[in-house]
Amino acid sequence: MVTLNKTLNRTTQVLKPIQPARVALLLAVLAVLIAVSAVAVRAAESSLRANPVKPTQGSTLATQAAASATTEPVVSAPAPADVVAAHKAHVINMMSGNASWYGSVLQGHRTASGVIFDEHQLTAAHRTLPFGTMVRVTDLRNHRSVIVKITDRGVLYSDRAIDLSYAAASELHMVKDGVHPVRLTVVPKNDPSLATWTPEPEIAQTANQGKAE
Repeated sequence: MVTLNKTLNRTTQVLKPIQPARVALLLAVLAVLIAVSAVAVRAAESSLRANPVKPTQGSTLATQAAASATTEPVVSAPAPADVVAAHKAHVINMMSGNASWYGSVLQGHRTASGVIFDEHQLTAAHRTLPFGTMVRVTDLRNHRSVIVKITDRGVLYSDRAIDLSYAAASELHMVKDGVHPVRLTVVPKNDPSLATWTPEPEIAQTANQGKAE
């Protein structure tokens, strides 16, 4: 037992000077690693300052668009009255469908616009076009055309686009048939063709034209 204690004491005396040496070595290695890391970080910072990364054109445009969208919201201004009118005119400018006509049965009656119906004037009835609108009606069978003024709303059948006066139907040579396919075109107020337009044309009575029953 005494011998064992002596051996342990000697071993402890030998190891005591070795342990501080190991600790010192580890600390020295750690210090070197920290110094190397610091140098690497400084070198990277210097490289970035010398050669900054330039954004691509696409990323720049995207960034600008995002900034504009977030800082400058787009507010839709109300459309001027003339723009709205032009849009409506464009929507209704070209229409097509069947045209029929009416005449002596309603002669002298007051129309929806307030004027007295005269079958010998170039007028027509339409469901939606404003009163006073000038419309060129082109017959798709014989390609004849006539300009009429909208004065009434009395289109009775769902498959009819417009109801013409007897005078307008006569101009299109469709009185006998009663119904013809037509194309409707809104005529602007400044159209030169309106300069010579008259609501009372001379109606040629032909063999194939007749009054509606």
